[in-house]
Amino acid sequence: MSAYDKASAPPIAPVARVVGAAPLEAQVVGVDAARSNMRDEAAAVRAVQHMGMPLGLAEQFVRSVRDFSYRFWIIDNSGSMGTNDGHRIVSGAGGRQGMVPCSRWEELGASISWHARLAVELGAWTEFRMLNPPSGAPQHVVVGTTVGSHDPASVQELRTIDGLVASPPTGRTPLCAQIRSVTAQIAARADELRATNTKACIVIASDGEATDGDIAAALRPLRDLPAWVVIRLCTDEDRVVQYWNQIDEDLELDMDVLDDLAGEAAEVGEVQPWLTYGAPLHRLREWGTAIKLFDLLDERPIAQNELKTFAEIIFGAGPLDGVSHPMLDWKGFLNGLDAAQKSTPEVWDPTRKRMRPWINMRKLNRSYGGACVIS
Repeated sequence: MSAYDKASAPPIAPVARVVGAAPLEAQVVGVDAARSNMRDEAAAVRAVQHMGMPLGLAEQFVRSVRDFSYRFWIIDNSGSMGTNDGHRIVSGAGGRQGMVPCSRWEELGASISWHARLAVELGAWTEFRMLNPPSGAPQHVVVGTTVGSHDPASVQELRTIDGLVASPPTGRTPLCAQIRSVTAQIAARADELRATNTKACIVIASDGEATDGDIAAALRPLRDLPAWVVIRLCTDEDRVVQYWNQIDEDLELDMDVLDDLAGEAAEVGEVQPWLTYGAPLHRLREWGTAIKLFDLLDERPIAQNELKTFAEIIFGAGPLDGVSHPMLDWKGFLNGLDAAQKSTPEVWDPTRKRMRPWINMRKLNRSYGGACVIS
């Protein structure tokens, strides 16, 4: 299926142009067409588990596909992305894992490849947009137009992504133009998104500031559209982090600002010392999810009454069915949580650089065991 309108797609109703928007491109497929390839829920959850996700996170990935009809990745492939201060997790013999140094572009490329494969497996319409024309690959690539990585069309989509990732970064950082273009696409389908109670997810992956204008002005029209924004930072430079955090504060968009995996894990670990912030959690946040608890992970400790909900996000509701509420029976909750965790593989800890359980039960008990409970 083409990424853009065919005769079978719903007609485009006239829409008001977003002030300052770039000229409209060929319109993306209608919402119904974009959602037509989604797998049934059970098969989708199994597919995500096969990609290494625990049950609960697999369920959240699938829920996110239902919540977001479109995904747009705006990808910074400027020259600075070649800086060699990135990190990525690699697997070795015997299932061993480790974090190795790489360029920012290689780190982001691993993420792009993973999300492209996930979109293909789930039939989730996703467009990857490069800021600068890449060498030997198209600037815009759409995946998830069919379902399953063995479908011939899906195979070709992933090959195109491989070519995009293999293209070396070069050029400047014209983020505003791409943001305006995506905003225009969303505005053209806004009525359909609202009618289906879904949104578009925009992931902006960058290591710097826009070189083509006021990024806040480019993002501002999204406040009035059914959209969720993820800022996936590719650097931990204080100036860049502050730049994007200030935009988040000023605009009050539905937005999640993420550091790279190592940086985010360190920040979360300061607030939730009992939690292993592994790559699967980070992948879900990159993918786009409206789970409010994720916004708070590096801001405040998860409240005791929120612990079971958070545990279900990782391990699934089924394994924790019948487990005591932590405010009513703390020991019973710990026992049930421990049983659920023992049936889930350990995860690579980017701060301690080894495999660990998702939750350190001793530290969890130390953090909450003395809290008041309902008698």
